[in-house]
Amino acid sequence: MLLGAGLGFAIYSPLTDSNPVAELGTGAAVIQGLSAVVSLWFGGWVAGRFTPVGARASGWLHGFSVWAGATVAGVLVVALGAGWVLGDLSKLVGGGLAMAGKPAAAIASGGADLAKDALKQSTDTMSSFVDEAVGNRPASSSANLTARAKREVSLAVGRVFNPMPSSASPAENRAALVKALVDHAGLSQPDAERAVTEWTSTYDRVKADLAAAKEAAEQKAREAGEKAANALAIFSLCYFVALALGAASATMGGNHGAACATRCEAREPTVV
Repeated sequence: MLLGAGLGFAIYSPLTDSNPVAELGTGAAVIQGLSAVVSLWFGGWVAGRFTPVGARASGWLHGFSVWAGATVAGVLVVALGAGWVLGDLSKLVGGGLAMAGKPAAAIASGGADLAKDALKQSTDTMSSFVDEAVGNRPASSSANLTARAKREVSLAVGRVFNPMPSSASPAENRAALVKALVDHAGLSQPDAERAVTEWTSTYDRVKADLAAAKEAAEQKAREAGEKAANALAIFSLCYFVALALGAASATMGGNHGAACATRCEAREPTVV
């Protein structure tokens, strides 16, 4: 069975297979499954072949006992005695899966990354509004007045496009931004109104783009979760089928071994 597992991993290429997890499950399951069926049949046959004369009818039970013992022993060996043997293999396979699974990991962490990108894009957009407004000030303005204008306009922009729960109404925040542009950026009332309207339109487009990106990321995450659930279900069913086939193989091997022992005794000459 370990030989079958080794052959299964030998045909597994996590860096070149289009779907490495599926390729691992298919290749390893087929090869290891065949080797397990053959080895369990042979083990059952040996147990049945050496069944005592009076218990030949229960040869199938001896074969089934071989399957049960092999299953328990395999779990104990891996858990208690062979962990150090499989350590390097698990590291190798785990590294390959980690590299191949980077797209899935990116999808899983897409929500946090999207939130960071949204915050940065929103901040950059509002900063561009402030720079545009302050850039209209005369070049002869002092540094202190320019810094004050930037601070007041930034505060007003933040209240309009990123309002706090306790802030004033949207209409009041908009009026305050227009006033800040008139008082500190040197814009006329119509120019300030026009600038705020254009900024609002731009910010709405940014929010729409971010909402669309969020929806797409959530859809990808749902699809990835559904594929993972389907893969887990298929793996569980296949594992159950493999256990059933192993039990049937060992049982038939035990029955065949007992029958073979009976035939061999029947052919032996009687010693007087």
